[in-house]
Amino acid sequence: MTTSPRRSPRWKVDMAVIATAGHIDHGKSALVRAMTGIEPDRFEEERRRGLTIDLGFGHVAARDGTVLDIVDVPGHADYLKTMIAGMSHASIALLVIDAVEGCRAQTREHLAVIDSIRPLAGVVALTRVDLVSADRRVEVEREVDELLASSPISWSRPLCTSAVTGEGIEVLVDTLAQTVREVEASEQTLSELPARLFVDRVFSVSGAGTVVTGTLSSGSICTGDEFVIAGTVQSVSVRSVQRHGTNCDHIAAVRRTAINLSGVSATDLGRGDVIVAAARWIHTDVVDVHVELLEGATIRNGKGFSAHIGSARRDITLRPVGGPDGAQRGWFRMRFPNALPLAPNDRFLLRDNGSGVVVGVATVSDVSPVAAPSRATPDGSIDQQLIHHGWVTIEQAERLTGRVVEPYVGRWVAAKSVIDESIAALRERLAQSTIETAECTEVERALLQTMVGVVIEHGAARIGESDPALESPLVDRLLTEGVSTGPIEMSDRKVAARLVRLGVLVSHDDVYFHVDVIRSLEPILEVLWSADPDGFTVAELRDALGVTRKHALPLANCLDQMRITRRAGDRRVRGRGE
Repeated sequence: MTTSPRRSPRWKVDMAVIATAGHIDHGKSALVRAMTGIEPDRFEEERRRGLTIDLGFGHVAARDGTVLDIVDVPGHADYLKTMIAGMSHASIALLVIDAVEGCRAQTREHLAVIDSIRPLAGVVALTRVDLVSADRRVEVEREVDELLASSPISWSRPLCTSAVTGEGIEVLVDTLAQTVREVEASEQTLSELPARLFVDRVFSVSGAGTVVTGTLSSGSICTGDEFVIAGTVQSVSVRSVQRHGTNCDHIAAVRRTAINLSGVSATDLGRGDVIVAAARWIHTDVVDVHVELLEGATIRNGKGFSAHIGSARRDITLRPVGGPDGAQRGWFRMRFPNALPLAPNDRFLLRDNGSGVVVGVATVSDVSPVAAPSRATPDGSIDQQLIHHGWVTIEQAERLTGRVVEPYVGRWVAAKSVIDESIAALRERLAQSTIETAECTEVERALLQTMVGVVIEHGAARIGESDPALESPLVDRLLTEGVSTGPIEMSDRKVAARLVRLGVLVSHDDVYFHVDVIRSLEPILEVLWSADPDGFTVAELRDALGVTRKHALPLANCLDQMRITRRAGDRRVRGRGE
């Protein structure tokens, strides 16, 4: 067991949403009440029966100022879909286990949901410890350790608490706040992406109109913003934004919020609806996904399943893609009865409609599949997501890939094979005659301006005279030396600088490499990414290439320059070209 949550490159937590989980009557609501002073059971029936049947909410400021949003979920098996809705966009899972009873059926079922959704970290709270002996505390802690041993989530040590005596409550709040801080390191924040709010409550307020609450899973919302209700042409305007009952002008993901909307009646909205920034999302009823099944689960005919994302639930059909072994490798085409605003890397929980049990998780690979299922080759890379779409703008690429994408030329981006084909076609035309730039597309004009050896004068592009630097022995020398290049002599520095400008060499800290050598490393990088999708370190790159750190660090930076990789903390993840 580790006490430090695992870092993830997926997002930066600006302010955490924490969701409870655990067996019925293990004290989840009492724990939320003790931490926040807020009654999470909103309905009289819940309080009368002592049974949570819907999502409850609370918030608390830790001693360091970190504000924790807490979603309380029901523990009864009949309300699993409500639990999934509450957990779906939580940054941190709070697994609650009764020290008297230990781990029970819904403890394990909720843990399966958590493992599938993959929040950034988990914290374990043992409740009712005032009712057990010290020996029993040790025994249940050991039981929890065994339960979580195979979980992909990084969990805290079990924390002993009592909502009756107050034991451990302050320590639990501090631990949750510390966990928030420890998962904050990442380059890309979800607030940079287009806004998407999954609605979990709708009501009408006299004098104000329609109010919705939910978790803002990405983007930001400001007073006066215009949005649309996904799957409709209904536009809505944001009258006001609230957080913890206080008006604010702006709120960013990932946070819970209440929004006062104009342009829609409360009767026209419900849990599972999605409010999104107009024209910023691809609304789709068919996606390619990679499915990870839980142990013992199977997908036979692809029917009789439902998919859960956020507060939304949809019946689905699944069809294998990627050839005859696609299903064995987990690749499927998923269809919905109506469109949802989705992006690559969105995750769905899959449930069997007959038994109601969770069977696995599906991760979106392609939100706009073009190839027939038998010919599709999904792999989740940016190249694969763009390859059938040709040249697209940065905005289009970000909708298709769900990632912040750097342009290749101008405002345009494409799959590597499309880029290579476009450049080859232009070189073939240039070999025959000049090209009038006025007759070119915007992409072609941008490419011509970046191509080595091409001169543009008076609106015409032509092959220029060969640059003397291209004939330098330095070119062949660096090709031969590969990744272990020697120092550049002072007499060759000007030539080396010229070759960098021509795009033949790339350098960092006076260490030079031929660009073809850098490109030749891509198969090795694929092996590293296969071993750890979260990326590789400079040390891991050094060991894989068999070089010293003297060359490994410049190599890593040159890979970044060529957009083959992108730095994320101390790791390298796939860049624009992958």
